Amino acid sequence: MFKNESKNITIIGTGAYGTVLANVLTDNDHHVTMFGIEEEQVNDINNNHLNSRFFRDLKINATIKATTSFTEAVASADYIILGIPVIAIKTIIAKINEVVKHPVVIINVAKGLDWDTHEVLSVEVNRTINPKIMRAYAGLYGPSIAQEVLERKPTCMMAVSEDLAVAKEVRDLFRNEYFIVFADNDVVGAEYGVALKNSVAIAAGMAAGLYASDNAKASLITMGLNETKIFASQKKVKIETFINFAGLADLILTATSAKSRNFNLGWEIAQSDDAKTVLEGHSTTVEGVLTCKTVVHSARENNLYLPLFEALYAILFNNKKPSTVINSIFAQAII
Repeated sequence: MFKNESKNITIIGTGAYGTVLANVLTDNDHHVTMFGIEEEQVNDINNNHLNSRFFRDLKINATIKATTSFTEAVASADYIILGIPVIAIKTIIAKINEVVKHPVVIINVAKGLDWDTHEVLSVEVNRTINPKIMRAYAGLYGPSIAQEVLERKPTCMMAVSEDLAVAKEVRDLFRNEYFIVFADNDVVGAEYGVALKNSVAIAAGMAAGLYASDNAKASLITMGLNETKIFASQKKVKIETFINFAGLADLILTATSAKSRNFNLGWEIAQSDDAKTVLEGHSTTVEGVLTCKTVVHSARENNLYLPLFEALYAILFNNKKPSTVINSIFAQAII
């Protein structure tokens, strides 16, 4: 029903999310190459059709190929997917500029803001990439716990690009019977939605750890959505973006699911009532921490007051106790 012409697609990164997107794309008969820096993981994908670090013995498609050679990975790519943490994107764009010799569509799936400029990632990619290389920029965002996608459970996503025709092109690459994708042209709105919801999810995890209260959790998520809209209101975004799959749906998932890294981090912090100790012991990337810092600094520069983000900042970066901060924010809610 959804089958299209096979394309050559490179995924930068061999993490959990990149792996499941590779599985979706090979389900759709595309040719997928994954670039990774760890030989053991690359061999696991190639030889065992596993990514054991993330999915144990859950098989991935045998047609997925992986390599530690960046040049080999991108040599014939029609599309390059950035399946890496935000902190690595500038390095990878520099590598793309150096190695890629033909026009490609860049598809970003990272969810965060640039830590230096406070900009959404589309702005930074467009600013730093060689324009002769990038045919178009797109993003793929939505509520998508990696293992559930690998298990082919129903998932709804948004493909976004300023050129709606490109958004539809990306939609058609991914969509199938279980991975349902819609197209839209509000790139910036989607990027703010999926970035800021990570920080809201940390706060929601703290509320869950402190109170075990559905009332508090629902109230906090609503505060987070409103503050996201306020923060993004200075940009050219569509308000309806915040209630589609890249907005509200992704926020609900990330701020309520025990499978969410950001939610779990907040819960851990609440248990110890000490963010500094928990953060020092965390080895995995939790994008919401530095997104919170970026949002607060940017909001202050623009004379915006965001009570929830300010409270979260005080906990994460000034080591204020969640038990003394979280309860006081609800009376400050902006509606």
